[in-house]
Amino acid sequence: MDPQQRLLTEHLGFAPLTLIDEVINSVNHIIYNCLDGLDRFLVSKRESQIQELRNKSTDNSDIMLDDEEPTNPEFRRRVFPLEDIKKGTAELETLLVSHVDRAFDKFELYTLRNILYIPPDLVSGGWVRLKHHKGLNLSVQDDPSRDKEIRQLMEKINLELTLRKILQLQKAKATKLVSALKHYRSCVAAIVSSGSQSQLSPEKKTTLRQHLEPMNENLYYLLGQTDTLLEQTLKLEQKLKSGNFDGSSECHFTPSLRDVYMNHKSLKLLSECGVIKDGEQESSRSFLYSAVAETPKGTD
Repeated sequence: MDPQQRLLTEHLGFAPLTLIDEVINSVNHIIYNCLDGLDRFLVSKRESQIQELRNKSTDNSDIMLDDEEPTNPEFRRRVFPLEDIKKGTAELETLLVSHVDRAFDKFELYTLRNILYIPPDLVSGGWVRLKHHKGLNLSVQDDPSRDKEIRQLMEKINLELTLRKILQLQKAKATKLVSALKHYRSCVAAIVSSGSQSQLSPEKKTTLRQHLEPMNENLYYLLGQTDTLLEQTLKLEQKLKSGNFDGSSECHFTPSLRDVYMNHKSLKLLSECGVIKDGEQESSRSFLYSAVAETPKGTD
């Protein structure tokens, strides 16, 4: 698009050729509607002529009409032939469209050369410009390096927008996590310091508070234990699927030393907090962490 066309497009809000196309399409739409109306009128007029002949027909008349159209000359003289109607409307359409096209070719040339037209020297010389173009140097030629720089800036902007969406999503997740941790902290605080209604003794409250602080280290520790447990579970699942147990059909599971230690500490903490009694420790010794699959001895 040349500079004067760009100037007109920016000023009008649409391309000059778009206006001409809209005018041409509107006139063509009117022409086709008129031709369709003319075709419907001629067909309805033909049907009324046929109905009139049916009403005037008698037993002594020369014209005998039944459900089928007669082919005698009298019928052809009084009723419009359907073929002539279709052929005539098609020829009229071709004639009108050809005349309208020639007229609109002249209209398009005149409009683009006389109405929607600015001399190139006025635009290139800066004599005609838009208000917001004041102070701009429009004589600078197109530079491919600037287009490349603009594309790079657009890519950076898109990257920053994507990063912003990710950060906003992470912020929303962190906000929910902080609210959940605050709720958990308030629940724990209510359990530890519930006054005279508390079922825990002061010693047990102190012990529970010491084991819960600091919360961030305990949380990271639990997350690490979860990852370790998941990794060991996946390894065990693969081993069970492969069936690689040195030819044995059954396998027994024994706890590792870490399982024994963690189970012992858990039971001791629960006993100190009053969750389980001292006599219930033996019956509550269930191993809640990872297990190691071993081949039964003596089954070689």
